[in-house]
Amino acid sequence: MRRLAVLGIGGVGFGLLLVLNVGGYRYGISDQAFYIPVVLQQITPGLYPHDASLIGAQDRFFLFDDWFAQLVRATGISMPLAFLAAYGVTLALFFGAIVAVGRVMYASWWTVAALAIGVTIRHRIPDTAVNTFESYFHPRILAFTIGLWAVAALLRGRTWLALSITTLTLVVHPTTGLWFVVWVGTAALVADRVARTTLVALAVTSLAAVVWMLIGPLHNQLVVMDTAWWNVLTSKDYLIATNWPFVTWTGSLAVAVLIAVVYRYRRTIGINSQAEDGLVVGCAVLLGLFLLSVPVAAAHVALVVQLQFNRIFWILDIFASCYLMWVVVESPVGTRARAVWLRVTPRRTMVFIMLLLALARGGYVMLVERAGQPIVQPDFVASDWHDVMRWASGQPVGTHFLAAPDHESRYGTSLRAASGRDVYLEISGDTGIAIYSKDIANRLSERLSDLGDFELLDASRALMLANRYELDFLITEHWLDLTEIRRIGRFHVYDLRGSNQAAASVLPRNISTLRDN
Repeated sequence: MRRLAVLGIGGVGFGLLLVLNVGGYRYGISDQAFYIPVVLQQITPGLYPHDASLIGAQDRFFLFDDWFAQLVRATGISMPLAFLAAYGVTLALFFGAIVAVGRVMYASWWTVAALAIGVTIRHRIPDTAVNTFESYFHPRILAFTIGLWAVAALLRGRTWLALSITTLTLVVHPTTGLWFVVWVGTAALVADRVARTTLVALAVTSLAAVVWMLIGPLHNQLVVMDTAWWNVLTSKDYLIATNWPFVTWTGSLAVAVLIAVVYRYRRTIGINSQAEDGLVVGCAVLLGLFLLSVPVAAAHVALVVQLQFNRIFWILDIFASCYLMWVVVESPVGTRARAVWLRVTPRRTMVFIMLLLALARGGYVMLVERAGQPIVQPDFVASDWHDVMRWASGQPVGTHFLAAPDHESRYGTSLRAASGRDVYLEISGDTGIAIYSKDIANRLSERLSDLGDFELLDASRALMLANRYELDFLITEHWLDLTEIRRIGRFHVYDLRGSNQAAASVLPRNISTLRDN
């Protein structure tokens, strides 16, 4: 009972430290520009008639919206509350997974505590567009957390439970779950000699299923991205490892070297387990797959680019963190180093030092980088922009808006997510989706070309865009010679339908004449 109480207190402290280090919880930001609309679309089919093909281009690879929308329907809670609850569950599961892994790998609870505190110090995995944790709910983080539970099960010798858990990661976020399937699956083959024959048969069956998918459902992805498609993705330079700077290559490979060196040391002193042997081999397999993918991704083969092999370093990072904490806190070499340099030997001292580091960084993030922001922002932040979004959400389904293409970064949230309505262009989110579809890349390129510089948008071009793309309203901070129907703070809302009625007879649907001007 006492241990459960301590773990409960530790879990609360872990969650608080992690939230501080990510800069506080935020709803509706970053990748939620995609995940909120796909859930809304699942709850209300036909909600995005203009953007359905855009949303479906990436959503066809994911099951997240299917089961999450069912949970929202079943509970009857609001979207903001559903995402906040999912974030809380992810935090709790993450803490539990870290403790479960640490209890098998370490001899001391103090080392487990040091690891739990250490992982709260969020950092970016270089050139992967992935952080070790996010300030918002993301199914990728939940899948990663579930994968760590599979690792804990494997370390405890429960092979089939571990493999069963990895299948859940595929349901939550397939491109994260895939790497856990490879990692844990390889480890199981190495570690479980009793079940090896069955595991080999399962591996062969899985490879056959992969081949079937490549010649079947994923056949259209085995193409080389043409110049037009790739040009849309130039801002995603992390996708191609040959574009990485030298420091990224050095740092990423150093993580792999750290794993190899510490593992050899643990073998030397005889504390490694068969499951640990398997996990290290799994890390080597993941690294090998990444290295094999580099030239194929550089050739712009769509499926390889889309799978983002570089994110295997996220897995290597967490495993290296487990090893590093063991070295520092309880290994013989770590104990001697503390005695010489810190004049202390108790492991609890290292826990205290880790706690100070986590508090210092978390305090800096919240008090300096995110000064004035609340620790928890459970809904869209109050602003002129969100007053406009509330008005927009009250418009009929199918209403189509034009706004600054970078409005997500300008005003904090996506129009598509905040209003539940179609939008002409969201440059950041739409570019991310374009990775998965040539058609969406062409759509994005065409719309960027037709729009031109939004800051220079005038009434005639706005009406031409409205005529071609069936736009209903324009939201902008600029005054234009159009019919204004709302003025909310610094934002003007123009009725493009009413303005277009008078000009319809003289405005052609082809915008090429305006492109040239």
